[in-house]
Amino acid sequence: MIDLHAHILPGLDDGPPDLEGSLALARAAVAAGTTTIVATPHIDLAFGLHAADRDAPLATLREGLQREGIPLKVEPGAEIEIGRYLDLGADELETLTMGSGPYLMLEPPLSVAGGAFDKFLESLLGRGVRVLIAHPERCPAFQSRPERLAELVAAGALGQVTAGSLAGRFGGRVREVALRMLADGVVHVLASDTHDANNRGPALLEGLEAAERDLPGSAALADWLTVDVPSAILSGGTVPARPPVAMAPPRRSWRRRVLGRG
Repeated sequence: MIDLHAHILPGLDDGPPDLEGSLALARAAVAAGTTTIVATPHIDLAFGLHAADRDAPLATLREGLQREGIPLKVEPGAEIEIGRYLDLGADELETLTMGSGPYLMLEPPLSVAGGAFDKFLESLLGRGVRVLIAHPERCPAFQSRPERLAELVAAGALGQVTAGSLAGRFGGRVREVALRMLADGVVHVLASDTHDANNRGPALLEGLEAAERDLPGSAALADWLTVDVPSAILSGGTVPARPPVAMAPPRRSWRRRVLGRG
């Protein structure tokens, strides 16, 4: 599997504080079935990082993986806060894409004071910027108006849901929204958003296993969400269409609560 969202670099943001922590996270990722992971440090106003700040920790991690014989490939990327995007020059943005592809992973506001960020994203998409939206299920604006995400996807954006959200690790409300997004077909990538080996670990499939209980058939999307689409994003290839997976109707109580219909 390919994990497109991971805070695995040592001593850079709120991920592992040192190389030992990063290697422990890498071992946990391999044990969970991940072969490639994308290092996506926070490029936001809080940490104030730039693309160049990623280079030394990435090289250190790659050297450590090789020395320890850990079979995990680490690709460069970033989690760019939408509010920070305008502070970055074109050259720097080009170095922050995922792998060797053109996609930028943008983080929507996690507070209710997000403003009309979706209009800004629409303008980026209209200019040909390839956008992967990080954990939209945790964004209050998407929680209250899911159609805003559907409109962005229709305009060309891709959606990335966190495995832990489907497993309920961010609370019931976030899980319900994540399930609805999966049911509505606006999720293209399942990632871990891991920060350490244990508390916010790198397991991917636990999310789909949990989703299967309320949305039977969703686990059949595992390869598409964790291999096919991530591979296309990293290489810049054509993103494959969602396979025609037959999902059983969700449990009636969940359908009323989440989808808003009986």
